[in-house]
Amino acid sequence: MTLLNSTSSVLDRELRAKLRTPWPYIEALADPLLLLILFAPLVAGLGDVPGLPSTDTVQWFVPGMLVLMTFTTSAFIGSGLQEERQAGSFERMLVTPVNRAALLLGRVLRVVTIVAVQAVVVIAATVPFGLKLHPDGILVAIVQLAVLAAALGIASLVTGLVLKNAYAFWGVIAIFYTPIIVTSGALLPMDLAPDWLFAISRINPLAHVVEAQRHLFIGDLADPSIVLGFVVALAVAAIGLAIGTRAMNRIRL
Repeated sequence: MTLLNSTSSVLDRELRAKLRTPWPYIEALADPLLLLILFAPLVAGLGDVPGLPSTDTVQWFVPGMLVLMTFTTSAFIGSGLQEERQAGSFERMLVTPVNRAALLLGRVLRVVTIVAVQAVVVIAATVPFGLKLHPDGILVAIVQLAVLAAALGIASLVTGLVLKNAYAFWGVIAIFYTPIIVTSGALLPMDLAPDWLFAISRINPLAHVVEAQRHLFIGDLADPSIVLGFVVALAVAAIGLAIGTRAMNRIRL
């Protein structure tokens, strides 16, 4: 089978399977909305501090929530791959004519599709809270979130391939989850951070995408952070795909 046909088949299988168990994605939708209701008022109460707008806190906060939602939706899909390996279903797919790279790409495209739908739902749900719509910027923002979802999904699948033990996979997630969230700047601006913490945030891909999203949501499409956000996400995706394809080809049954 060609790569395109194989990817389409895997994507169809993944979407059908996940539609039967949608609760993880509903939970991922609930998190940003709860943060908007419970955490955004606290951010607004901080007043005039570096990195925060004096007005339109919702316009500043929603892009960060969308990036966190993308992270929580995409970063854990490697666990599903490990479950399939333990059940033997993944090995059964490996002996079929399906292109091995498609086994990764189909799963990643499923996550990209879900993140795009989630983003539209969250944006629509936050308009009553005061979110102002800039259609061009929001369209580019959704595309950028899809690219980030692909990058994080590939990274998660590669981690699931390399770490065959489920406890090891969740151990890695537990170690990196909090530093990634904190240094992303999604909840509080990194302008408030000490120099050493701000320096750490510069190697966090999410931090660059958060900054790009905030400019996109105010319609500032000319800001250089937007290009940087795309470049960082694409770089993570390219590295992950190269490592993942190599790991898939090295699997011996």
